[in-house]
Formats: sequence, C-alpha cells, structure tokens
Amino acid sequence: MTPPDSKSINILQIEDEHHFAKLVATRLEREDERFSVRTETDPYDALDVLYEDDSAVDCIVSDYEMPDLDGLEVLDRVRETHSDLPFILFTGNGSEEIASDAISAGVTDYLQKETGTDQYRVLANRIQNAVEAYWTERYLNRGLEAIETAQEGISILNDEGYIEYANTACADLFGYDREELLGQHWETLYQDEDVDHVYDTLLPAARDGQWHGTTSFVRKDGTQIDVEHTLSYTDDNSLICTLTPRSDDAEAVDLSAKEKAMDEAPIGVLLTDPHQDDNPIIYANDEFTDLTGYEKHEIIGRNCRFLQGEATDDEPVETLREAIDNREPVTTELRNYRKDGTEFWNRVRIAPLFDDDGDLDLFVGFQDDVTDRKRYEQQLQSHSARLDALFEHSPDMFAVHDIDGVIQDVNQRLCTELGYTEDELLGRKVWDIDPTADSDQASSFWKTLEPNTPQRFEGKLERKDGSTFPIEIHLIRLNLDGEDRFVAMDRDISDQKQRERELVQQNERLDRFTSVVSHDLRNPLQLAKGNLELLREDCESDHLDDLGDALDRMDALIDDLLALAQAGEEALDCEPVQLESLAQACWNSLPTKDATLSIETDQTVTADRDQLHQLLTNLFQNAVEHGGSNVTVTLGAMDDGFYVADDGSGFSSTDSTAVLEAGYTTADDGTGFGLTIVEEVVDRHNWTITATSSADGGARFEITT
Repeated sequence: MTPPDSKSINILQIEDEHHFAKLVATRLEREDERFSVRTETDPYDALDVLYEDDSAVDCIVSDYEMPDLDGLEVLDRVRETHSDLPFILFTGNGSEEIASDAISAGVTDYLQKETGTDQYRVLANRIQNAVEAYWTERYLNRGLEAIETAQEGISILNDEGYIEYANTACADLFGYDREELLGQHWETLYQDEDVDHVYDTLLPAARDGQWHGTTSFVRKDGTQIDVEHTLSYTDDNSLICTLTPRSDDAEAVDLSAKEKAMDEAPIGVLLTDPHQDDNPIIYANDEFTDLTGYEKHEIIGRNCRFLQGEATDDEPVETLREAIDNREPVTTELRNYRKDGTEFWNRVRIAPLFDDDGDLDLFVGFQDDVTDRKRYEQQLQSHSARLDALFEHSPDMFAVHDIDGVIQDVNQRLCTELGYTEDELLGRKVWDIDPTADSDQASSFWKTLEPNTPQRFEGKLERKDGSTFPIEIHLIRLNLDGEDRFVAMDRDISDQKQRERELVQQNERLDRFTSVVSHDLRNPLQLAKGNLELLREDCESDHLDDLGDALDRMDALIDDLLALAQAGEEALDCEPVQLESLAQACWNSLPTKDATLSIETDQTVTADRDQLHQLLTNLFQNAVEHGGSNVTVTLGAMDDGFYVADDGSGFSSTDSTAVLEAGYTTADDGTGFGLTIVEEVVDRHNWTITATSSADGGARFEITT
C-alpha cells in the first residue's frame, strides 16, 4: 500500500444539481492540486462506481436531499461494505436532526452549504484531513495485523530492557498472559547464569547490525524452552526480538495454551479420572472454585457428589450416574450446595474423552450457576393464577398459539371484537384472523424468539364479516405447563393510525415547503453566488456589488423562511429556563455595535429552550436593526409574563397592528419574517404577544405566559 501523503486524492462527488456540482468540482481542484473529482448526479450510479473499483475512491462528498436516495441512505449503503471510507455530507438542508442521524450512521464529517468561497476552502481542508487519517490508519493497521497474526513471537523492548509490546505468539511461547508479560525485564526470562552472556555477546552484536542464534528461555511455570532467536535495534534504540519455537517444543506450547484456555474459561471446568476408584476429580479451574467456595486442595481427589445435599433430587443424580456408566454425554440440572451451605441450581454437562485408540481417557464436566433462571421460572408459576384472571378480564384481546400457529386459547374480548365464539376460534391458524401474517415467515420468526422476551410489532385482525382493523401486538414466548406457547396481546389502534395519517400529511406539506426553500431555491442561489465570485475574479463592474447585495437579501429571506418552518415543525421540549442567562447568550451572539442590553428580571419561565432562544434573538435583532446603532434594549418582567422594549423610534399605531404579519418590514434589507417567527414560537407555547410603544417612545413587545 502507498504510504500517506504520496498520491493523488480521488473524490467521488454525489450532487443532483449538475451546474452546482461543476462549480464545487472546479473550486476543490483549485484548492488542492492533488484533488481529482468525479461527479455523479444519480446516487445509484455513484454506488456502482464504488462497487466496481473501491480503490479508485478515497473520499465521498454527498448532497443530502436527492431523488430516489437521500444522503443518509447513500451513507448506509456505503457503510455496509466500506466501514472506514471517508464520507462527508455537504448539504444545503441542514438541521440538528440530520446532523445527529448522520453521526449515528457513521459519517466522517458534516458540512452545511453556505455562501461565498470560504466554504470550498473548508471543504477541501476537511477532505484532506479525512483522507490522510484514513490512509494512515490503513497503513498502520496492515503492519500491526501482520505482526499480531505472525506465527513467530515478536516483542519490542525499550532502551532499559523492559518489554513494551508482545504479540500473542510471544506471550503463548513464554506461558504468560500478554498483560503479564508487558513491563517485564528481559532478565526474568533467562537463567541467572546466562544474563552476563546476553550483556557481553548478544546485545553488542545486535547493535552492530543483528544477532541470530539459539537461546534457552525460562517460561512462567519454570520450564525451559529453546527457540531460534533474532535481535536487532531500531533508530530510537528499541530492541526488536523475533522468536521461533523449535519443533520439539511445539507440543509443549500447544498443551500450555489448552491448559490456559481451561483456566480462564467463564464456567466451571472439571476433569475426572474413571480409572481410579470412585472417579475422582483431578483438575478444577478457578471458576469452579469461585462457584462452589471450595479451594482446589479441598476438591482434588473427591467425587463430584460432595456438592449434593438434602434437597438434591434423586432423578438428575441417577441420570448423571447412568451416563457415566454408559460412557455417554449428558446434560441435567440439580440442586447443589456451596461450602458455606447455600443452595444453587447447577447446570451440569458431562462428556467422555477418548484417546487415539478409542479407549476412555477422562471425563470433562462443565458447571453453570442457573439459580436466577430457576428462580424466575418459579416466579412465573406462582403468578399463573393472577395471569389467568388478567387474561380473561383484560380490555385487550389475547390469543395463545403454538409454534405451528394453531390457536390454543383466547379471551372473551377477542371473541367479541371479531364476532366469533370461542369454539369457532380455537384450532384456527393465526393467519386465518391476521391477514398480514405469512405462514412460512411467521413460523421462522417464532422459532427465533428468545423465551420470556417481549416483542412489539403491528398487524391487522379480520372480523367474521370480513372487515379489518389495525392492531398493536405484544408477543412473548413462554413455557406454559411444559408446552412452548406464544401469548399475543392485541390492542386496537385505529384511532392512533388515523392521527398518524393526519400527522404524516401535515409533515409532508412541511417537508415540501422546506424542500422548495432549502433545495430548489438555495442550490440555484448558491450556484449564482459561486459564479458571481468567479466573475469577480475575471472582470470588474459596478453592477457586481448590486448583484451580490440582491443575492444576500435572497439568502437571508431563505434563512428566515426555514426558521419559520422549523419553528412550527419541531416538537416542544419544555423545561424551566432562566431568562437572564439565556438573554445574555442571545445578545452575545448578535452584531450589536454600540447597542446596550439592560436585563431587569430574574424570572424563570417554563419553555422550550431552543425556541425561546430564537424568540429573544429575533426580538433583540429587530430592536438593533430598527432602533439605531446606540439603542438600549430592555428585558423586563410583567405580572403575567415578560417584555422586550427599546428606546428607538418605535412605530405608529398602524405599524403595531401589522408588525407581526408575515412579510411586513420597514427596513430596506429586512425579510419581514423575523417577528412572524416570534409569533409562531409564542403560539406554540400557548402564550400571547402584543406590540405597543415603550415608555421611551420605542417599540415594546409584551409576552404573556
């Protein structure tokens, strides 16, 4: 792989506006001569380019709102096969929700389209950073993967001789956990009499270039192992050690790995010897001692029955005995006792181990504490009477069916709603009354359900007269009297679905409006601004400034229209909000020139913080724009709310009735929507707003909460 910073950067741009895409490509290639931009206006064509030759794409820059697939849907498809490929969402339709969804889906960066040429410099910089980080990560990961998967043991020591890195093969070779090996000095791996030889011969030879030979090491358990050994130094004085086991040591290393696996198993593991009297335990791992409370010296040499007690049932004990006598694997559950006398339910699995000649060698046993599950099963049984009453008298519809979909039980509510008698429903299949259920898919789904784990989804029920209605289904898989059963609680959601349809229609209207404003208007506007900047570079004209002012006016109008749409679309999240601190934050975010803010209230109001921020910002901005550069703006309290007033020129009685209407403005560069947004926020909170004159002759807006 070519190292980072040494090749061109291939960018795949996905943008449905052809002219704007051409502008972006031109600007990016001017920003960095390494950039090579390929543009696709159809998202599906762009995905085909990636799938056909992913090595030809170093970064994807995608618009958000496009026909057929939006930017997040493209991102989802890219991440299915390219989890780390840089993907930058470059969109004109920006919002916190889109940004949050993009981050959750794994976007590399998120950039909102703006006016002017600075945005292309920012975009180019983010592409460069993302791609170089991507190249570096791949380059390093390949090297690390090669080291981690190497069969040879590899370690790195610092200039004082302490181990800073060791791969898995190295740790296994010495019989340590990797974490135990890190920080060890190399002297601990040698016999005392060999240490001087390493200092006098091996290390000087390694400094001269390389040392290679056979070395005897001491493993963690004290045994000795001979390996082919290579030493060399790096420029920063780190010592690289490569270790290759000799063939006669391979079996010992493999056996050590198996013992280590049993020692660290998350369940209790025992080995018993059937060739000794009473089949005694000859090995127990740490998990078994934790499970039972016994020390290993108290376990070794005893038969497993020492865990049994007065409440241990005879049946599972007999099952274990017969399996051992017949040299067969078996699984059962029984009550056992810890050393301190406490009971626990033990899930025991035993299997015979045979040697290469087929003769019985050992028995291995696995022990799991399943007390919590057993206790839960007992609780279910104790609640069965109450569940029966709930089932029969619930206002919801209940049906119980088996794994084949055959209805085994129903409550009266279901019979009443569907118009059947109980006898008419029992024995029918689920898909006979639920037209959305498919027999093959339903059966496959039921088989995968975890017991005692509720699932929620939607479907339909069909009445005896053929009419249908939507339902919400809560399904749970239970063991009822030893039978595998599926209990479905159905709830009529006809009213909810009607409300959802109305809400979808409302949101679709808002989405269409937002699409027109943010995409169909902003993209041509950005294209015009971009080409205006190119035109400024190519020629001079007094008309260019007038054209720029007109485009800025259109951009401000679009911003206000989007803010107005979002104020009516977002759900309220009300909380106590301290007016003084919020107002100061709003004021600090505005270009207030010589204007002054006077806060004369310490009120706390219950409101949506973000929308109240928008309300105050718009009122402050209106005061500054219309009241003059040195205007004083006052935020004060009323008995039933608060007010924002200024000492500017104010407005006439005619203005005070029209000032909150959409599109009304007295400023040459105003949009007429700033105060309309204020009124929308007020309405959403069920407040009222009144425009009047202040005591100083300026404007005063009173908000009654």
